[in-house]
Amino acid sequence: MPLIQMKKVTKDYRLGETIVHALRGITIEIDVGEFVAVWGPSGSGKTTFLNLIGAIDEPTSGYFSFNEREISGLSDDEKSDLRNKSIGFIFQNFNLIPVLTALENVMLPLQIQSLSNAEANQRSMYRLEQVGLSDFVKHRPDKLSGGQRQRVCISRALVTNPSLVIADEPTANLDSDTAMKILELMRDLNNNEKTTFIFSTHDQRLLGKMNRLVRMVDGVIINEEDHV
Repeated sequence: MPLIQMKKVTKDYRLGETIVHALRGITIEIDVGEFVAVWGPSGSGKTTFLNLIGAIDEPTSGYFSFNEREISGLSDDEKSDLRNKSIGFIFQNFNLIPVLTALENVMLPLQIQSLSNAEANQRSMYRLEQVGLSDFVKHRPDKLSGGQRQRVCISRALVTNPSLVIADEPTANLDSDTAMKILELMRDLNNNEKTTFIFSTHDQRLLGKMNRLVRMVDGVIINEEDHV
């Protein structure tokens, strides 16, 4: 069953007096439970593509639906609710809140869902333990290394048990051993819970582990490759 459907989607930005055509007629379906990477050179439209899928931005034209709900028909509150409950984000620049500890950063999406403090704490601790940060839960971001901050970000993305995880260069700040352990965790969620993962990456360690590769150049999909 398709989780993501796009038909002839475009996205234009105005840069001064210039119109930038970031996406030029994207048509794609991504099914529930896929493990897919979008890759291509800088400026190919990958980040714009992910922002649309994550309901952070809207298409200029075309049709886009998430789980059979057309995104352009949703209010801002409905899109916020969709992101909070159904989509986990792993940002390349982390987007952690500086004044909160690692544990508090991971708990935040659950608190927005009005979970009790005890349950939010328990679920967040579990996710932080999975990525090897049990000893760093009280550290604020400025006391963590880049790799540790990335793992906090990964924990936060997974803590709500989302149906979709959008990962922008999730292993960029991780050493090879940690990157492979994180990938195994994501694979387990994909296999056992049918969590859909969409990666944007240049990391060859990841590209070889995907079930599907989608290559973008200049705002268009030029090739798709399935791996069994």
